[in-house]
Amino acid sequence: MNPQSLSLLKPSEKAIVIGFSEEDIPAKILEMGIVPGVSISLIRKAPWNGPLYIEYGNEKSIIMLRKEEAKCILIEVKS
Repeated sequence: MNPQSLSLLKPSEKAIVIGFSEEDIPAKILEMGIVPGVSISLIRKAPWNGPLYIEYGNEKSIIMLRKEEAKCILIEVKS
């Protein structure tokens, strides 16, 4: 297993959330259902270090996350 930060995921890549790099993760991330075991993919990155457009879960929910938030989410890219 080679964990990496969600902020490093490339557009159209798919991954699984495996954990968090910080104990103090924003509660809203957990409340939205971004928890270990959830599938996640990057739709696109906004220019100039802007937010990441993320699709996740079985419902294919779409949200935007700041890069700082995405950095604390650890993923494993699906091959």
